[in-house]
Formats: sequence, structure tokens, C-alpha cells
Amino acid sequence: MKIKDQLQPNGLFMKMFLITVALIILVAITVILTTIRMAEQFFVEKFSITNSQIIDQIQYDFEELNYSIVMAATDIGQSSTIEAYLSEKEPDNERIMSLYLVMSQIDHLREQLGDQNVEIAIADQDAISYRTNFTYWPTNPTDIRNHDITETITKEPNKLLYFQDSREASDNYVIAAKALLDRETDQSYGAVYFPIKEGQLRSFYTDYVKPGNDFYVLDQNGKVVSSSLTNVIGQSLPELSQEAENMQTDGETYREVKFQDTNQIMLAEYLPYFDMYLINMVDKQTAVGNLIDTKQIALLLIGVVVLALIIVFLVTKRLTNSLSKLVKDIEAVPQKGLKRRLVYEGTYETNQIGLAFNSMMDELQVYVEKLIEAQKQQRHAELAALQQQINPHFLYNTMASIKFLVMMGEREEAEKTIDAFITLLQNTIGNVDESVTVELEVQNLKNYVLINQKRYGERIQVQFMVSPDCLDYLIPKLILQPFIENSFFHAFNKKAKGTISVLVWKEADDLVCEIADDGDGMAACKDLPNTNRNRQLFSGIGVKNVHERIQLLYGTDYGVSITSETGQGTKVSLRLPAVKEDERDVI
Repeated sequence: MKIKDQLQPNGLFMKMFLITVALIILVAITVILTTIRMAEQFFVEKFSITNSQIIDQIQYDFEELNYSIVMAATDIGQSSTIEAYLSEKEPDNERIMSLYLVMSQIDHLREQLGDQNVEIAIADQDAISYRTNFTYWPTNPTDIRNHDITETITKEPNKLLYFQDSREASDNYVIAAKALLDRETDQSYGAVYFPIKEGQLRSFYTDYVKPGNDFYVLDQNGKVVSSSLTNVIGQSLPELSQEAENMQTDGETYREVKFQDTNQIMLAEYLPYFDMYLINMVDKQTAVGNLIDTKQIALLLIGVVVLALIIVFLVTKRLTNSLSKLVKDIEAVPQKGLKRRLVYEGTYETNQIGLAFNSMMDELQVYVEKLIEAQKQQRHAELAALQQQINPHFLYNTMASIKFLVMMGEREEAEKTIDAFITLLQNTIGNVDESVTVELEVQNLKNYVLINQKRYGERIQVQFMVSPDCLDYLIPKLILQPFIENSFFHAFNKKAKGTISVLVWKEADDLVCEIADDGDGMAACKDLPNTNRNRQLFSGIGVKNVHERIQLLYGTDYGVSITSETGQGTKVSLRLPAVKEDERDVI
């Protein structure tokens, strides 16, 4: 609380200072973030161009491998010696020489493949007949006929197809296979297989692998055929395959994707001869993180903000010092009274404000003094006038009721009515005080009710529930009578009988007076009714007059509120300050 009190006089300075600092920080952060974003975008674009060239080089190596295999497969398919041997068209005594020639041709073709880590195997309709390296691809010769590879190439005999094949956990192969067809009948007499160890494919991109920079070769089903991450080989990654296909469709060279819960830069190229996708995944944070020196940027930002703080503080403080002093002097006016005048100095604007304030205070003091005096005179005059506005009809009717009671021989009732009438006149016309106790006001109401019941009968009952601790509190004179009268003469036009309840209690520091009836009620309305028509006792007191009188005396926190519902009745609540005779200042 002490800190708040110290800062309060410098509120304008603090606001200007904080707003300026916030703007400086916002601009600095915006500029830095924009610069970082542009740098990242520039780096990603340049990086993608570089990696696209790498992808092109890797693709070229794949195509070169495919070309070598295609040439070897073509030579094997055109060899009549191999066809004759696999078709078993030769006599048994010549098959040994044919096998030798076949082996020589196959070995020669293998030598033409150079240092490619690829072997060759040929098979007839039943089993593998010969392979250049028996241990390289350790498959059972007779199992090849029922293998998925053989079934697929039989359906598409004119194509060289590639397949992923796993022998053991550490041996993964890509098999290039093609059916061998008789050139005259187009009937298959065997097949040629080129087993390629996955390491051969990986060698094409191993030199480009770095932390956060990985490669994948996926078939059309999303199965990993080759990868720089050996633990994912054989797994299915359909989401990558789908992204690669979308990139090809959209003609994108790269795309930023979410993969394995990290932001990645993805480059992809379709390998048509293999019917596979070559995908390069680059961890964006790893690639871009080293580009930006976060620590240096943070230090630069802190330095700019600190410098801005010092400059803004000094400039703003100097501009607002004189204004803050003026505010302190103005705040002291309620404690020092309207006669206090400001001593102003500082900037031109501050001097003009001080001069205008002093002039305003001079005029205000004169006006307030006149207003207070006028209000006092007005309140006395209003109350005196209201007390003189007693309705003659009320007097006539009351006297007629007393006469009737005497004529009927009801002397005791006539005496009670006369006593009530005299007391009512004494407390209303004879008493010129502006405020009375709750006890006296309730007594006046009871006398008024008694007179009306003698005149109109007792079809309307009135009950009083007043908290004993509230009897000594002061309320404005004649404040409740208009509402009792309204209930008597307007609330039971349709109902034959009913009850009016008068309640008074204390609520916190307020005094609450409530007049409720169970009569006809009325439609809800937002504003208090502005009427004093047909008043029986005092013709000048209306509901709205009471509300305005309360607010004039005590302020806008007090007044009258009315709630009503057709057929259910009406409730009027008056909220007043709880004040006793020895506590009040001015009423």
C-alpha cells in the first residue's frame, strides 16, 4: 500500500514511461523476430537448392546402377546359350559344356558391372541354376519359384522390377528381377535376378549424411528399402510416401513438415526406374539453429532496452515533474477546503492549468455558498408548504366519520378516532422539524390507518413489523405516508380485501423501510410514477417527490425502488442512511 501511495502522484509519468518502454521492447522484438524469420527463410531456400543438387547427384547414381543392370539383363535375355541351357533343349552330354559357357557369360557380365556391389543369378522354371556368388544372396535355389518376386515378374514379363528382400536382421537386399522370354513364342523359360545389398544403395548418399540430415528410399507402399538410419529399414512410413507424392503433384522442390514430433525440411525425388521415392529429411532446428546466435541477440536486445529505459526515464520525468506537483496540490484541496489556492510553476501548460484551477475554485466557492444557503431555504419552504397542503376532503370525511360514530352511540370508537386525528395533525402540521424518529413516523402511520379504517371499514388490514433497535433512527418526515395511502386507495380496486405490511430493519449501515401489499399489482415499469393525484392527506407529496427528496438529502446511493406483479401485489423499498439524533450532521 505504501508503494502504491508513493507511485500514485506520478501516475502520468509511470504510464508514459511504461507505454514507451513497452513500445520499444515490442518494436525491438518485432524487428529481431522478422530478421530471424527472413534469415531462416533465406537459409532454407538456399539449403534446399544445395540439397536439390545433392538429390540430383544421388538420383544420377541410382540411374547409372539401373542402366548397368538393364544392360546386363538385356544381354542375358538375348543369349541363345543361356536360353538353350535354361530351356533344356540340349542333349545331356552337351549340357556340361553349355553350363561352362553360361557361367563364363554371366561372370563376364558381372565384371562389366564393375565395383557395384551387385551379383547375378539365373533360374529356370524350377530353381536357380547359377549365381555369381553363392554366399552373397543365400536363398534356397528351389524356393525362388514360389517367391513373390517371381510371381510379380511373371505377370509383368517385359519389365525390370525392383523388390525389397530381407534375409536376416543384418542382411537387407534390393532385388532387380526380370523374366526371360523366348523371342519366338514369348513364353517364359526362366528369370534373371540381380541381388543388391542395401549398403550399395546407401553408399550413394552416405557422404552427405550429417546429424539431422537423413535419407530414405521408400517403395510405393511406404516401406523403407534403404535409409541412413538402418534401424528403420523394413518399416512402413506411409506418411512420408504420401508427402512425397503430394510434392511431386504440386511441383514443390521442398516442404516443411512435422515428422517424428520435430519440424523437418523435406526434399523428395521420384526414381521412375525403381518405382521408389528418394527422400531427404533435414531437422530444421539442427540446420537453422547454428545460423542464429541467440545469446548475442538477447544481449543486444537487453542493451537496447536498458538504454531506452534510461533515456525515456530522464526525459519523461523532467516533463512530468511540474505536472505531478500540481496534481498533489489539487489532491490536497478536499483536506484544506475550497479556500486553498495552487502555487504553480514549470512548463507553460502547467502554469495555465494552475491559473485556470484557481479561477475555477474562486467561482466554485461563491457558487457552493449560495447553493447551500438556497437548498436550506428551499427544504424549509417545501416542508412548510407540504404541511399546509392538507386536503380539505380528508378533514371533511374524517369529521363526518366521527359524527357518524357518535350518532351510532360508539363513543369509545369516536374518542379513539378523535385522539388519532388530533395526534396526526400535531405531528404533521404542528411539528416543523424536517426529520423525525422511526417511532414517531410509525405512530403517525398507525393514526392515519385507524382513521381510514373507521371511514372505509377493515377490509384492508395493516401490520407493522419494526425492529426495536430501529425506533430511534431518524428518517425524513412524511416519507412513508404516501405509499401507505397509495396501497389503501389504489391497490385493492379488484380484490375485496387484503393486507398491507410495513417493515423497518437495519441492513449494515443502512435503514430499510418496506411497504408491501398483496393487492392488484401493476405492470412492471422502469421509472418511478410521477403522480400525486387524488392525495387524501397531503396533495403535494408524490412517489417521485419522495425519491428525489431522499437523493437530495443523502445522495444517489439512496432512494426508492418499486417492484410489482399484476395480481400479486406491490412492494416499495426505501433505503436511507442509519443515523440517530446525536450522529447526524445535516438532514
